[in-house]
Amino acid sequence: SGTKQFMEAVQAGADLSMIGQFGVGFYSAYLVADKVVVTSKHNDDEQYIWESAAGGSFTVTRDPAGNTLGRGTKITLHLKDDQL
Repeated sequence: SGTKQFMEAVQAGADLSMIGQFGVGFYSAYLVADKVVVTSKHNDDEQYIWESAAGGSFTVTRDPAGNTLGRGTKITLHLKDDQL
């Protein structure tokens, strides 16, 4: 199960520094993905991209594609080779 894989990753020394910022549920995306990209658009703001490869750092940039979402959030997981 996902919980079992998460606990195994913790025991293997996984980087847990992002859990406090995003929660265990979000961090669990890195069990299957090398990189996570979150594209988000609020009605009263520009569209932004949050991107991280789980190394404890992330970037937030204005989306160069413009306001393609209208509003809402899209999460893109770049799957690890062994998860395909």
